[in-house]
Amino acid sequence: MSALASLSKFQGRYDKWLAIRHYYNLKWSSGNNSLQALERFFNPTLNLDDMIARIREMIRVLPAHMSEVMKFAVITGLRPSEDIEAVKILNSGNPSLGYYNQERQCLEHFRFPNVFLRATKKAYLSFITLDNLQPILNLGPKTPTWAAIRWACNRRKLRMDMRLCRKVYASWLIQSAGIDSITVDMLQGRCPPNILARHYQSPDSSLCNRVLDAVNALMKEIYR
Repeated sequence: MSALASLSKFQGRYDKWLAIRHYYNLKWSSGNNSLQALERFFNPTLNLDDMIARIREMIRVLPAHMSEVMKFAVITGLRPSEDIEAVKILNSGNPSLGYYNQERQCLEHFRFPNVFLRATKKAYLSFITLDNLQPILNLGPKTPTWAAIRWACNRRKLRMDMRLCRKVYASWLIQSAGIDSITVDMLQGRCPPNILARHYQSPDSSLCNRVLDAVNALMKEIYR
């Protein structure tokens, strides 16, 4: 495919090649993805305890409204950009949006496909209690941007990486709550490609409570 891309540029038909790629959803990689994943897995600065310590420090020194956004990212497992968009929607002042499902105790991101159901990155739902959601609902117009949080951390000489919140969420659910990796994938918007996950596996009725219990325990660990 790399050779075809070069050939299309040589022949002046690169736009047609891009259209073919888009139509058939063609992708290719360099082949180093597995090596990068292995290096990240054994990176001593990305173990769970170290990541929680870094998040704890960011929450401690950031302004209150930014700290709440960080905590929201930890307990939902959203990507940084999704986290900011979710906070904006929750503070839009329109209760008819139906974003939070009280019966399921979750934020239903899929109700906003233009925001959360992108071509390669998706978010479907996040289990969260009303108590944990309340601080975010009180932010009002103070919703900070991702860039503003990075800038605030840089001013305080912090090693800022808001993506750690998503990594901690996934690792904590697996290690502390015993939730299987396929379910964690789906909670974070990744639909596994295997047939079992797509067509046969279903969560048990206790999933919501197990996730909420794990999230509450995670917040206690962060405030420790």
